[in-house]
Amino acid sequence: MTDLITDLLIYIGFGVITFSIGMIVGYQLLNHHYGRRFMVIAQQCSEADSVIPIVDELIKET
Repeated sequence: MTDLITDLLIYIGFGVITFSIGMIVGYQLLNHHYGRRFMVIAQQCSEADSVIPIVDELIKET
């Protein structure tokens, strides 16, 4: 019985560690993608001297 509980705790531990790693990697990838996208849109706004590129991006994302 104790072997079953020990195995269960090990599997739960692996699940928590895997979930945590997935959340951290996913956050980093999304942060990188949208950070780069923001810089592109900011450059477009600077060139156009307007906020229309931001509005267009919001319409495209929703």
